[in-house]
Amino acid sequence: MLKLNKTYCHHWTGFAMITCLIFLYLPVPSAWAAEKIGPVIGYTAPDFTLNNIALEKVVLSQVMSEHRVTLVNFWGIWCPYCIKEIPDLVRFYGEYHPHGVEILAVNVGDNPRNIPPFVEKNKISFPVLLDLEKRVASLYQVSGYPRTFLIDQHGKIRDIIFGATNYAVLAAKVDALLEGESK
Repeated sequence: MLKLNKTYCHHWTGFAMITCLIFLYLPVPSAWAAEKIGPVIGYTAPDFTLNNIALEKVVLSQVMSEHRVTLVNFWGIWCPYCIKEIPDLVRFYGEYHPHGVEILAVNVGDNPRNIPPFVEKNKISFPVLLDLEKRVASLYQVSGYPRTFLIDQHGKIRDIIFGATNYAVLAAKVDALLEGESK
């Protein structure tokens, strides 16, 4: 007959208890997981409300419902890479806005008095929003600038661009989204 010593039994009992606790606290896949909100491709974009430079409220969910694709671009005047991409964003907006594409440029970290002259000088015609408290940048977990989220009409994040982008990249990504929508 097999005889077990007490130390051996205590180790196995402890191991079994820890294993059970781990399995109890592992997330269980469920229907709610598909509707998770977060800054992750395939998940629902977190909704937000910010003022534009005219101090009018802009609600992301409303903008998304009115456009086929919405780009949320986090940027700042203080960011050289953000400044570099602005001419491409302006060109892209001019060509794609008539096809149902919107850009929301979320300014983070600038003095709100400096933004309107900058917008005018750079001929920015898309909405510029003020994230004065960096609340939305935090919600989207933005740690580097610029950062652009491509969101479809149903509110799902379809792509995330880290760093500066250009017209060709935006056109290719948005064309793919618009083509996939018509299939």
